[in-house]
Amino acid sequence: MKVYTHFFKINETEGFRWRTLLHFGNSWDCIGSIVMKEVLEGLSRYRFKELNWYEFSIDPTMRYVASLFAYKYGLDDPAQLSGVIQIFNLFYIKDADLTKAKQKAEKYGIPPLFNDALQMTQYDIDHLIAPVYLGFGSLAYSKEYGERAKLIFDAAIKLEGCNYLSCKFCENFYYHPQWLIPFGKNYHNGLLTLLRFKQETFYPTDTNNAILNIPRNTISPSRVKNIESAVLENFPTCRYDNNRRVRSNENAAYGITIAEGYIEVRQAFEGKSKTAQPKVSDSKVKKTLEDRGYVSEKNWLGRKRLIDFGNTDSEIIEYVCTEIQELFKELEIYH
Repeated sequence: MKVYTHFFKINETEGFRWRTLLHFGNSWDCIGSIVMKEVLEGLSRYRFKELNWYEFSIDPTMRYVASLFAYKYGLDDPAQLSGVIQIFNLFYIKDADLTKAKQKAEKYGIPPLFNDALQMTQYDIDHLIAPVYLGFGSLAYSKEYGERAKLIFDAAIKLEGCNYLSCKFCENFYYHPQWLIPFGKNYHNGLLTLLRFKQETFYPTDTNNAILNIPRNTISPSRVKNIESAVLENFPTCRYDNNRRVRSNENAAYGITIAEGYIEVRQAFEGKSKTAQPKVSDSKVKKTLEDRGYVSEKNWLGRKRLIDFGNTDSEIIEYVCTEIQELFKELEIYH
């Protein structure tokens, strides 16, 4: 796989990477497009005006995109793909921290090719080639990007080869490949999304058998305790309610529990005798968590197994701690 993109420098450390192409084998035919929350002769057919192409290194997200399309085409190895996958984003500032990326996007705006964000989005829409995978994540319902996500969705469902989408925007899962490929396949909704995309239908066949065969890994109670303790030790000033729960600050509307092998989210309150008080924002929080692979059940707005964050204890601890920090930022808008 090789990666090509148009690049516009902002400062010494940052820039816009716009219209990224993943190239496999010798063919330059487009084999798919993906829209996410982010000079050879063959490249000429994808050129915008006379902009230069730059070759970039491969990052983990690109590998997940390649794996997603390999799965769709029934290939065992992404290296067997042949052609080009176009990558479009709702914004084009790259940063592993979504909150920081959004802040930078607001600060720096859009690539210096367009008058406004809607014009940029319309260009992307005009150049979509099916099959198109929509991986907006929670940005699909955000104030800043929801309108543009809906415009792209409206265009995608009209393309042949996008029948995996429901015509109702709210009925689709917009999982980012970075969660869907390594973890999503072990969850009901994640696996369902993969099957829909592969079979190009909202009602894929053989889903019951596939879901029944999802591996149910377990870890020993002693390992669970060690992992939970290590995670909680990383948040000494955020702990409350017998030290089993954490919240970003004492005024936070939602709390995160680490217990019984799960990371769980619900309204922030203390004491087992108290019950959760429903909030207007609960439905939005549920959707945000669902996009991150959580399942809503009982009194929890979302819960996910710790073991699904990695294989080794250190890996699980690292990724769960990162998850908590990201959830703090995702949930801080609710008061």
